[in-house]
Amino acid sequence: MAGNERASPPISSSGVTDLRRLILRTLNDNQILVLNKVSERKQSLTSLLKRLSEEYGIPLSTLKLNARILRELNLISYGSIHNKQAAQLEDLGYFIMNVMMDYQAPTMTHYDD
Repeated sequence: MAGNERASPPISSSGVTDLRRLILRTLNDNQILVLNKVSERKQSLTSLLKRLSEEYGIPLSTLKLNARILRELNLISYGSIHNKQAAQLEDLGYFIMNVMMDYQAPTMTHYDD
């Protein structure tokens, strides 16, 4: 690499723990629930949120607001009235879910040159 640029080392297991704690403090319980269920089920967001509202007794409007926040954070994507598509995790959403599920990245003790 040229100049002062250095590749980032993979995150250590203690770094994963710290990142998981940060995510849990940043996302609320409803956002974590929606993110988790989007990762498990391939269906429209409306169907998914209606089911969650019934199962967990959370107002549908609350779940819709939290889903919109997750989309703004580029964690999930979903269709619209004019563009039907199932809700799905974005790349960052997959990363967050891996961290949340205690994914342990291999450790590395040096920077790549």
